[in-house]
Amino acid sequence: MDRKTLSTTTLRDVALCTISFGRKTFPRNINNGIDDGRDMIGGPDGQMEPLEWAKFVIRNKAEDDYSAALSILSSKADQGVSDAEFYLGLVYARGQGIGRDFTLARKWLQRAADKENMNAAYFLAKIYLRGYGIDADPVKAAALFERCAEDGDIRAMYELGLLYMDGNGVDRDLGKTFTLMLDSANGGHKEAQFVLGQLYKTGAGTDQDSREAVKWLSTAAIHGHKGAQILLGDMYAAGDSVDKDIDEANRWYDMADGKISN
Repeated sequence: MDRKTLSTTTLRDVALCTISFGRKTFPRNINNGIDDGRDMIGGPDGQMEPLEWAKFVIRNKAEDDYSAALSILSSKADQGVSDAEFYLGLVYARGQGIGRDFTLARKWLQRAADKENMNAAYFLAKIYLRGYGIDADPVKAAALFERCAEDGDIRAMYELGLLYMDGNGVDRDLGKTFTLMLDSANGGHKEAQFVLGQLYKTGAGTDQDSREAVKWLSTAAIHGHKGAQILLGDMYAAGDSVDKDIDEANRWYDMADGKISN
Protein backbone atom coordinates (compact mmCIF):
# COMPACT_ATOMS: atom_id res chain seq x y z
CA MET A 1 0.00 0.00 0.00
CA ASP A 2 1.16 3.50 -0.81
CA ARG A 3 1.60 5.15 2.54
CA LYS A 4 0.50 8.42 1.11
CA THR A 5 -2.67 7.99 0.25
CA LEU A 6 -34.70 -28.89 16.28
CA SER A 7 -37.93 -29.86 18.12
CA THR A 8 -39.94 -32.78 19.09
CA THR A 9 -40.69 -34.14 15.62
CA THR A 10 -38.90 -37.25 14.38
CA LEU A 11 -35.84 -36.93 12.22
CA ARG A 12 -37.80 -38.35 9.29
CA ASP A 13 -40.47 -35.67 9.72
CA VAL A 14 -37.81 -33.02 9.85
CA ALA A 15 -36.25 -34.28 6.67
CA LEU A 16 -39.63 -34.11 4.94
CA CYS A 17 -40.30 -30.62 6.26
CA THR A 18 -37.07 -28.90 5.34
CA ILE A 19 -36.72 -26.21 2.76
CA SER A 20 -33.62 -24.97 1.07
CA PHE A 21 -32.04 -21.97 2.75
CA GLY A 22 -29.04 -21.05 0.67
CA ARG A 23 -26.52 -23.79 1.30
CA LYS A 24 -28.25 -24.92 4.49
CA THR A 25 -31.65 -26.50 5.19
CA PHE A 26 -34.03 -25.53 7.95
CA PRO A 27 -37.35 -27.03 9.19
CA ARG A 28 -40.58 -25.73 7.69
CA ASN A 29 -43.70 -25.21 9.85
CA ILE A 30 -42.44 -27.34 12.75
CA ASN A 31 -42.73 -24.51 15.27
CA ASN A 32 -41.43 -26.74 18.08
CA GLY A 33 -44.81 -28.51 18.24
CA ILE A 34 -46.67 -25.23 18.72
CA ASP A 35 -49.56 -24.28 16.44
CA ASP A 36 -50.74 -20.74 17.11
CA GLY A 37 -52.44 -20.29 13.78
CA ARG A 38 -49.67 -18.26 12.18
CA ASP A 39 -48.20 -19.20 8.88
CA MET A 40 -44.58 -20.17 9.44
CA ILE A 41 -41.76 -20.99 7.15
CA GLY A 42 -38.05 -21.79 7.39
CA GLY A 43 -35.33 -20.07 9.29
CA PRO A 44 -32.65 -20.93 11.79
CA ASP A 45 -35.26 -22.24 14.29
CA GLY A 46 -38.07 -23.13 11.88
CA GLN A 47 -40.25 -20.38 13.36
CA MET A 48 -39.91 -17.46 10.99
CA GLU A 49 -42.96 -15.76 9.56
CA PRO A 50 -42.84 -15.57 5.74
CA LEU A 51 -41.95 -11.88 5.53
CA GLU A 52 -39.16 -12.20 8.10
CA TRP A 53 -37.82 -15.22 6.23
CA ALA A 54 -37.88 -13.33 2.94
CA LYS A 55 -36.01 -10.42 4.51
CA PHE A 56 -33.48 -12.88 5.97
CA VAL A 57 -32.90 -14.32 2.49
CA ILE A 58 -32.26 -10.90 0.98
CA ARG A 59 -29.98 -9.74 3.78
CA ASN A 60 -27.93 -12.95 3.69
CA LYS A 61 -27.87 -13.22 -0.09
CA ALA A 62 -29.23 -16.82 -0.05
CA GLU A 63 -29.46 -17.02 -3.82
CA ASP A 64 -31.24 -20.42 -3.94
CA ASP A 65 -34.23 -18.85 -2.18
CA TYR A 66 -34.48 -15.56 -4.06
CA SER A 67 -37.50 -16.65 -6.14
CA ALA A 68 -39.57 -17.67 -3.11
CA ALA A 69 -38.52 -14.58 -1.18
CA LEU A 70 -39.42 -12.29 -4.07
CA SER A 71 -42.88 -13.89 -4.29
CA ILE A 72 -43.47 -13.19 -0.58
CA LEU A 73 -42.16 -9.64 -0.79
CA SER A 74 -44.29 -8.87 -3.86
CA SER A 75 -47.44 -10.20 -2.19
CA LYS A 76 -46.84 -8.28 1.05
CA ALA A 77 -45.85 -5.10 -0.80
CA ASP A 78 -49.08 -5.24 -2.81
CA GLN A 79 -50.86 -5.31 0.57
CA GLY A 80 -49.09 -2.08 1.53
CA VAL A 81 -46.66 -3.51 4.09
CA SER A 82 -43.90 -0.92 4.25
CA ASP A 83 -41.10 -3.32 5.20
CA ALA A 84 -41.96 -5.47 2.18
CA GLU A 85 -42.04 -2.38 -0.04
CA PHE A 86 -38.62 -1.37 1.27
CA TYR A 87 -37.05 -4.80 0.70
CA LEU A 88 -38.66 -5.10 -2.71
CA GLY A 89 -37.14 -1.76 -3.63
CA LEU A 90 -33.74 -3.04 -2.53
CA VAL A 91 -34.17 -6.21 -4.58
CA TYR A 92 -34.84 -4.19 -7.73
CA ALA A 93 -32.03 -1.76 -7.00
CA ARG A 94 -29.48 -4.53 -6.39
CA GLY A 95 -30.77 -7.03 -8.94
CA GLN A 96 -31.06 -9.84 -6.40
CA GLY A 97 -32.60 -12.74 -8.32
CA ILE A 98 -34.12 -10.35 -10.84
CA GLY A 99 -32.89 -7.83 -13.33
CA ARG A 100 -31.99 -4.41 -11.96
CA ASP A 101 -34.79 -1.90 -12.46
CA PHE A 102 -34.29 1.47 -10.80
CA THR A 103 -37.73 2.69 -11.88
CA LEU A 104 -39.36 -0.09 -9.86
CA ALA A 105 -36.79 0.38 -7.10
CA ARG A 106 -37.78 4.04 -6.76
CA LYS A 107 -41.50 3.15 -6.90
CA TRP A 108 -41.33 0.71 -3.99
CA LEU A 109 -38.85 2.71 -1.94
CA GLN A 110 -41.00 5.82 -2.35
CA ARG A 111 -44.12 3.93 -1.20
CA ALA A 112 -42.29 2.76 1.90
CA ALA A 113 -40.79 6.20 2.54
CA ASP A 114 -44.26 7.73 2.32
CA LYS A 115 -45.16 5.45 5.25
CA GLU A 116 -42.23 6.92 7.22
CA ASN A 117 -39.92 3.98 6.58
CA MET A 118 -36.65 5.80 7.08
CA ASN A 119 -34.51 2.98 5.72
CA ALA A 120 -36.40 3.31 2.45
CA ALA A 121 -35.98 7.08 2.52
CA TYR A 122 -32.22 6.71 3.01
CA PHE A 123 -31.75 4.35 0.06
CA LEU A 124 -34.05 6.45 -2.09
CA ALA A 125 -31.85 9.43 -1.30
CA LYS A 126 -28.79 7.47 -2.41
CA ILE A 127 -30.48 6.73 -5.74
CA TYR A 128 -31.24 10.41 -6.30
CA LEU A 129 -27.77 11.46 -5.20
CA ARG A 130 -25.92 9.03 -7.46
CA GLY A 131 -28.37 9.31 -10.36
CA TYR A 132 -29.06 5.59 -10.61
CA GLY A 133 -31.46 5.15 -13.53
CA ILE A 134 -32.29 8.88 -13.56
CA ASP A 135 -30.59 12.23 -13.64
CA ALA A 136 -28.95 12.95 -10.31
CA ASP A 137 -31.07 15.20 -8.08
CA PRO A 138 -29.04 16.30 -5.05
CA VAL A 139 -31.84 18.60 -3.85
CA LYS A 140 -34.24 15.63 -3.46
CA ALA A 141 -31.41 13.60 -1.97
CA ALA A 142 -30.65 16.31 0.60
CA ALA A 143 -34.32 16.58 1.62
CA LEU A 144 -34.55 12.82 2.13
CA PHE A 145 -31.27 12.67 4.03
CA GLU A 146 -32.54 15.51 6.23
CA ARG A 147 -35.65 13.48 7.17
CA CYS A 148 -33.50 10.48 8.01
CA ALA A 149 -30.94 12.53 9.96
CA GLU A 150 -33.71 14.08 12.05
CA ASP A 151 -34.84 10.51 12.81
CA GLY A 152 -31.33 9.73 14.13
CA ASP A 153 -29.82 7.91 11.15
CA ILE A 154 -26.05 8.38 11.45
CA ARG A 155 -25.54 7.32 7.82
CA ALA A 156 -27.79 10.13 6.66
CA MET A 157 -26.06 12.63 8.95
CA TYR A 158 -22.76 11.77 7.29
CA GLU A 159 -24.16 12.00 3.74
CA LEU A 160 -25.91 15.28 4.47
CA GLY A 161 -22.74 16.64 6.04
CA LEU A 162 -20.87 15.95 2.81
CA LEU A 163 -23.55 17.77 0.82
CA TYR A 164 -23.14 20.83 3.03
CA MET A 165 -19.38 20.58 2.67
CA ASP A 166 -19.61 20.63 -1.12
CA GLY A 167 -22.65 22.89 -1.47
CA ASN A 168 -24.32 20.08 -3.40
CA GLY A 169 -28.14 20.32 -3.31
CA VAL A 170 -27.85 22.76 -0.37
CA ASP A 171 -25.99 25.97 0.32
CA ARG A 172 -22.42 25.34 1.43
CA ASP A 173 -22.20 25.48 5.21
CA LEU A 174 -19.18 24.02 6.99
CA GLY A 175 -20.74 24.72 10.37
CA LYS A 176 -23.60 22.35 9.50
CA THR A 177 -21.09 19.89 8.14
CA PHE A 178 -19.25 19.94 11.46
CA THR A 179 -22.44 19.49 13.54
CA LEU A 180 -23.67 16.61 11.38
CA MET A 181 -20.29 14.90 11.35
CA LEU A 182 -19.96 15.27 15.13
CA ASP A 183 -23.38 13.65 15.72
CA SER A 184 -22.64 10.89 13.21
CA ALA A 185 -19.17 10.27 14.64
CA ASN A 186 -20.54 10.06 18.18
CA GLY A 187 -22.98 7.46 16.82
CA GLY A 188 -20.03 5.33 15.63
CA HIS A 189 -19.84 6.15 11.92
CA LYS A 190 -16.17 5.69 11.07
CA GLU A 191 -16.24 7.75 7.88
CA ALA A 192 -17.72 10.64 9.83
CA GLN A 193 -15.03 10.16 12.48
CA PHE A 194 -12.39 10.47 9.77
CA VAL A 195 -13.92 13.63 8.32
CA LEU A 196 -14.45 15.11 11.79
CA GLY A 197 -10.80 14.60 12.61
CA GLN A 198 -9.85 16.53 9.50
CA LEU A 199 -12.30 19.33 10.31
CA TYR A 200 -10.68 19.74 13.71
CA LYS A 201 -7.20 19.54 12.17
CA THR A 202 -7.86 22.31 9.67
CA GLY A 203 -10.34 24.38 11.67
CA ALA A 204 -13.04 24.00 9.02
CA GLY A 205 -16.51 24.65 10.47
CA THR A 206 -15.08 24.72 13.98
CA ASP A 207 -12.10 25.93 15.96
CA GLN A 208 -8.84 24.24 15.10
CA ASP A 209 -8.02 21.64 17.77
CA SER A 210 -5.12 19.24 17.26
CA ARG A 211 -6.02 17.16 20.31
CA GLU A 212 -9.58 16.56 19.02
CA ALA A 213 -8.22 15.93 15.53
CA VAL A 214 -5.92 13.17 16.75
CA LYS A 215 -8.68 11.74 18.98
CA TRP A 216 -11.16 11.35 16.11
CA LEU A 217 -8.62 10.25 13.52
CA SER A 218 -7.37 7.63 16.00
CA THR A 219 -10.95 6.49 16.67
CA ALA A 220 -11.57 6.05 12.96
CA ALA A 221 -8.20 4.35 12.52
CA ILE A 222 -8.85 1.89 15.34
CA HIS A 223 -12.20 1.10 13.68
CA GLY A 224 -10.27 0.11 10.57
CA HIS A 225 -10.31 3.28 8.47
CA LYS A 226 -7.19 3.03 6.32
CA GLY A 227 -7.30 6.66 5.28
CA ALA A 228 -7.15 7.70 8.93
CA GLN A 229 -4.32 5.24 9.59
CA ILE A 230 -2.25 6.65 6.76
CA LEU A 231 -3.01 10.26 7.64
CA LEU A 232 -1.93 9.66 11.24
CA GLY A 233 1.24 8.06 9.96
CA ASP A 234 1.93 11.09 7.82
CA MET A 235 1.22 13.46 10.70
CA TYR A 236 3.60 11.70 13.10
CA ALA A 237 6.25 11.34 10.40
CA ALA A 238 6.19 15.06 9.67
CA GLY A 239 5.38 16.39 13.12
CA ASP A 240 2.17 17.87 11.67
CA SER A 241 -0.15 18.89 14.56
CA VAL A 242 1.65 16.34 16.78
CA ASP A 243 5.16 15.83 18.04
CA LYS A 244 7.27 14.10 15.45
CA ASP A 245 7.49 10.38 16.28
CA ILE A 246 8.76 7.98 13.63
CA ASP A 247 7.96 4.90 15.71
CA GLU A 248 4.36 6.07 16.11
CA ALA A 249 4.20 6.91 12.40
CA ASN A 250 5.40 3.44 11.49
CA ARG A 251 2.85 1.88 13.86
CA TRP A 252 0.00 3.55 11.97
CA TYR A 253 1.56 2.73 8.60
CA ASP A 254 1.95 -0.94 9.63
CA MET A 255 -1.70 -0.99 10.70
CA ALA A 256 -2.73 0.37 7.31
CA ASP A 257 -0.55 -2.28 5.62
CA GLY A 258 -2.21 -5.02 7.71
CA LYS A 259 1.02 -5.90 9.45
CA ILE A 260 -0.49 -5.31 12.88
CA SER A 261 -4.11 -5.47 14.11
CA ASN A 262 -6.20 -2.46 15.03
